[in-house]
Amino acid sequence: MTHDTLNIFLQELEAWKRAGMTAELWWRDDDAAEPTVELDRLIRISDQYGVPCGLATVPAKTGEPMRKTVSGASHIWILQHGYAHTNHAPSGSGMGAWELGLHRPKSVVLDELRDGMLKLSQLFKSRFVPVLVPPWNRIDPELLFYLPVMGFRGLSASYKRHRPVPPDDLRVADAHCDVLSWKGEKAHFAGQEKCIHALVSHLKDKRTGVADENEPTCLLTHHLEMDQDAWQFVEDIFALTTVHTGVTWLVPADIWPQQK
Repeated sequence: MTHDTLNIFLQELEAWKRAGMTAELWWRDDDAAEPTVELDRLIRISDQYGVPCGLATVPAKTGEPMRKTVSGASHIWILQHGYAHTNHAPSGSGMGAWELGLHRPKSVVLDELRDGMLKLSQLFKSRFVPVLVPPWNRIDPELLFYLPVMGFRGLSASYKRHRPVPPDDLRVADAHCDVLSWKGEKAHFAGQEKCIHALVSHLKDKRTGVADENEPTCLLTHHLEMDQDAWQFVEDIFALTTVHTGVTWLVPADIWPQQK
């Protein structure tokens, strides 16, 4: 990480420290399903730096091998990544890919989510935190009000603007910095400046009261798509923040605690 880019990030962290506040961060990784060398790398980095990760896992594509892989990883928590990560939007609609839209009957979508929650809770037990991560970060607002009734404690998508208002008993903690750029034929590192700007922008907005100070700032990765530059950036961020007294990395189970 360049000196100038590093200083921009450090200056914001110091501003939090001077204000007597702690910058709360969390790590979300999407598209988990089965053991891979990339997942092994994620777990190794998580263990090395002691940074907890909310692993958004696709229920229809996961099973016992995945359970065994994460069972010994002390910093890994399982979130629900839709159901099958399948696009049901009509081709040529121009509205992007949707699994959790109303392109199918609402009852079908909700039944799949219910089945997915049951499977993940049975597989991962207490490692599963009932938080919905919509594939492609898209969910129809009509579905939000059903989620708490089904047992979901939270939602994590990614909205730059026009975020739908969730029900009061559904805590939202969105992604704010995706380390990958999805433009072009293959995903690639979005770049230090863009990623640092995204992190600093949300942190500053929280510190100055522009954004909800209770929503932790999220670093988003996709372990299956990461190039070496993206992995290196993540490690650089962890190396910096885990020794800074003005920062804490939150455990997903603490962001969305079990209701008593």
